[in-house]
Formats: sequence, C-alpha cells, structure tokens
Amino acid sequence: MGREIVLLGEKGQITIPKRLREKYGFEVRSPVILEETPQGLLLKPSVAVEVRIFSREEVEEWVKEDQLRGEEEREEILKKWR
Repeated sequence: MGREIVLLGEKGQITIPKRLREKYGFEVRSPVILEETPQGLLLKPSVAVEVRIFSREEVEEWVKEDQLRGEEEREEILKKWR
C-alpha cells in the first residue's frame, strides 16, 4: 500500500492515478461508492445491476407453465440449481 497526493479540482473532482484504477478495477464512467468512515473517505468500485419488475400476469403465466411440466421435471431442474 502506498500514498498518493492528488489535486482537488474546482468542481470537487480528483483524478485517480492509472495504476490504482487498474489495481482496484475502476473503469471510465463506471459508478463508485463514496463512503464516510472514521478514518476519512473510502472510495470503492460499484456495480450497476439492471432490475426488471414483472407483472402479476407474467408471474402467473410462469407458475402455470411450471405446473404443466410436472413435478418430476420440476425437481430435475431444481437439482441443477442447488
């Protein structure tokens, strides 16, 4: 671990040195987490995950399809995911 001194720009921006961006996985225009800690600020890479909300009708259709497959096929599929 080391120490880097960077300049704070007019709009509160800093430039993270390339070697540290690469080491910690910071990518251009990617989200980051800025966390306050007792020691100061902690900057961590973050991940954006797309969330999709399904309608009740879509869920009911999946349940119906699942019931049509039969219990034996359903259990076989679930075993693969356990």
